[in-house]
Amino acid sequence: MAPRAAITAGVLAAALALGGCVTAPASDYQPHANPAPRDLRSYQLRIDPPLPPEQVRVEVVYRASRPECPVTQAGTRVAPRRQGQSLVFDVALDLFTDPRCGWQANQLFIALRSGDNYLTRFSVPPSVDQQIRWCRLNPQHGTCLARESDILRYQVPGEVHRVVITRGQ
Repeated sequence: MAPRAAITAGVLAAALALGGCVTAPASDYQPHANPAPRDLRSYQLRIDPPLPPEQVRVEVVYRASRPECPVTQAGTRVAPRRQGQSLVFDVALDLFTDPRCGWQANQLFIALRSGDNYLTRFSVPPSVDQQIRWCRLNPQHGTCLARESDILRYQVPGEVHRVVITRGQ
């Protein structure tokens, strides 16, 4: 399978498996996944000290840009995969196709697992070129901050990880 076809298949499989979590209460509307997304964006996560892919969760939130859409946002999970010392993942910016909604990728949520939960998390816009976060893993109250000095002053126990997210082509 060609690399682009593999990316498309992986993104589509993730979207179909999750079905798009819709945030409108009591609504039967489910956004339809694009069968052939073309607007793909790649991202790289460098985490120091490293974490395995199964301890990193990536979610993409899409917002409806048109008021006639039955819901305001939808989301899906994307599975990061190991590539050398980094984790990489792909986001289909054109994942949902309903013309009455005008879906746009709005936020990437990156979460690191500590214990049985993903309380250590942060978000960035899909247009990010590069962002650095310092994250303290704690099963009860993890956090991610923009400056290392702030996370070192954060008074909860837990290992500190430097997380760099970089947008690819």
